[in-house]
Amino acid sequence: MKIPLQKTAGWLQVPAWMWLAFVVSVGVGFFCSILDKQLAVQLTIILSVFFPALIMAETDSKWLIPYILFVWAVNPEIRRLFEWYHNEYHPVSLFSVLPLLVTLTVIIPIVRRRWEMTPVIRNVLILFLIALIYGLAIGMIRNGFASLFDFANYIVPLLFLVYAELRSHGHAERRLWMKSYVNIALLVAVYGIIQFFVVPPWDAFWMNEVEMSTNGLPVPYEIRVFSSLNSPGPAGMFMSVALMAMLVEKEWRGFMGWLGVPVMALGLIITLVRASWVTMVVAILLYLILSNAKRRAQGLLLIFAIAILGVGLIPVVPGGDKLVERFQSLGNINDDYSYNDRMEFTANMIPKLLGNPFGEGLGSVGTGTKLENGGQLGQYGNFDNGFFALFLTFGFFGAIVFFRAIWLYAKQLFRSLKTAGQADQKYVRLALCVLISAVCYLTFENRMSGIGAAIVWFVAALGIKPLPAIERIEERK
Repeated sequence: MKIPLQKTAGWLQVPAWMWLAFVVSVGVGFFCSILDKQLAVQLTIILSVFFPALIMAETDSKWLIPYILFVWAVNPEIRRLFEWYHNEYHPVSLFSVLPLLVTLTVIIPIVRRRWEMTPVIRNVLILFLIALIYGLAIGMIRNGFASLFDFANYIVPLLFLVYAELRSHGHAERRLWMKSYVNIALLVAVYGIIQFFVVPPWDAFWMNEVEMSTNGLPVPYEIRVFSSLNSPGPAGMFMSVALMAMLVEKEWRGFMGWLGVPVMALGLIITLVRASWVTMVVAILLYLILSNAKRRAQGLLLIFAIAILGVGLIPVVPGGDKLVERFQSLGNINDDYSYNDRMEFTANMIPKLLGNPFGEGLGSVGTGTKLENGGQLGQYGNFDNGFFALFLTFGFFGAIVFFRAIWLYAKQLFRSLKTAGQADQKYVRLALCVLISAVCYLTFENRMSGIGAAIVWFVAALGIKPLPAIERIEERK
């Protein structure tokens, strides 16, 4: 009996990527079997997280961006659980590259599209590349392999811009992405609240091993919450952008609705990151200024009511007296140790920057310094000023080019605000306000690389809707 041809041909119609995934899985399984058990488990976890992104990228799923954001949010917690379970802390871990690998999967749908970008976006990306390549060239000479890791943390988040520009996403898809981000941030806030009241053993283990003295003590009510992120700063920024979106637009409030607002606010408060509050207020006020009069009045009343509610609730929260004390220090800035440290830091850094106009290159600032310093933070591992960090990294030439790229993109968003339809205007406003607030955040820390950049460029990418092919042709003329 003959087997029909169409049935046997079905095996040949299996997509090539499935065969590749199967071969890779078998190969990795064999490879892991001859590795150290702990390393094999680590690679298994990393690949288990990576492959769903690969499948979604291959099928061009609308859920790819939410999944990427979720990995950025939970990856540090996965690392902590792994190290706690094995009772061994690693200052340099393979988990550090996992969010970068997952984000890189957007290259698959990108390369399948015709590269017809608007001139403005193309020029913005070229300027970023000039600054980054310059920083990489200096960094390879001075900082070795650390410069490559730093380069990836700057350039990979920029793929959000390329992906959003080339993908024909509509209002419904942008709404899905934004609500997904807010929902992820709500989960971050909920876990942060749990962490504040009941410090999980894996978080306590990690704090003790890393010696996070600035994060308080690993005991209930004494901890500066970092939730599933790696420190209070990124956690604060992750939640503050989401809270800002929840406050200005009803449709972005996530699965908790109104209840999510106080939950997110409490999660943000217990990080004790005042910079996140300051820059969030800047973003909200700018958003309302760019809105119509009715929206402006409603927004101001809403924020005023929430502020009164917050002032009444914080003192009754366990440990709330310390929260109040930290925020009250803003009223007496001269006695604030953080302010005084920053002023001293500024006075010391200005002569160093003037004496080194070419910069130290990528890999000289931040956590990447661990790679060339025996797992310990280098001289500029902890850096309290984002502007100085960029000038130290890229030198005067590279930093000016970097800020020029940001300026061009912000300028394009402002132009788009005047021509966008009513449904698109809220996304353009949000993108512009978050980008400007991110620049303001540079007064405190550099959030233009790593998870900070992932948040900023994800939201900023929602602001420019891809032009139809005819309009692209007209712009090129």
